Amino acid sequence: MRVQVTGLERAELRKYIKKNHPGLKITKEKPEVIICYGGDGTLLYAERHFPRKVKVMIRKSQVCEKCVAETKEKILTELEKRNYSIFNHNLLEAKVKNQKIYGLNDILIGHSQMNSALRFKVYLNEIQYGHEVLGDGMLVSTPFGSTGYYQSITRSNFQEGLGIAFSNTVNVIGNLVVKSSTKMKVEITRGPGILVQDNAKDTIEVDTGDIIHVYRSKRYARLAMIKGRGKKYNIGMSQNRVPLGYCQVCGKEFTDYA
Repeated sequence: MRVQVTGLERAELRKYIKKNHPGLKITKEKPEVIICYGGDGTLLYAERHFPRKVKVMIRKSQVCEKCVAETKEKILTELEKRNYSIFNHNLLEAKVKNQKIYGLNDILIGHSQMNSALRFKVYLNEIQYGHEVLGDGMLVSTPFGSTGYYQSITRSNFQEGLGIAFSNTVNVIGNLVVKSSTKMKVEITRGPGILVQDNAKDTIEVDTGDIIHVYRSKRYARLAMIKGRGKKYNIGMSQNRVPLGYCQVCGKEFTDYA
């Protein structure tokens, strides 16, 4: 099997593979699998730089919520035997001013000046949610990303749908989980702001009057899971889950667009 290793300490794992797993050939030419050696951020990096390639994660970082709960020896042995299944995970897609970005974990719309809040309006399937929002910004998360920044904001996570979380808002507005088919539109009523995906360094600048569309993409990430061991990714394992389509603050069900 042709594999490529990515991560800050990839040289260490490459050396180990060459010595102990002759069935895995390390190459940059048309690899079948990308081995992500590190934490959650390594997977996000790999998805941006190697889209559509199968990814498998091996824990190196102590902060790796989604890493497979197995040793590298076990994972590499099963990979060598091709004893794995593939989990296809739809990405988030955001579009503004003819520019598109894709997020495996989340899409973030935030202020670009620390001493100035962002003003914006949010529409879910063309129905405005609440009133104009004033704050640091908002986050749209996938179930896969809900144990990351989304959980830091809301102290909860979810296993289906899309999560919407608001960061440090002046007015009280509830975070909520909506169906994955929900189409979101964000109108910037006072900028400047930024649009970014996952942990990417590159950002898109947005300003007053810009309209950002966020929705589930037709593109998806391909994640390898060890066969017979269940889903080896920590997708919403907390017991503090938000029911689909309900506000976390008031408990109201948003049946019109959830």
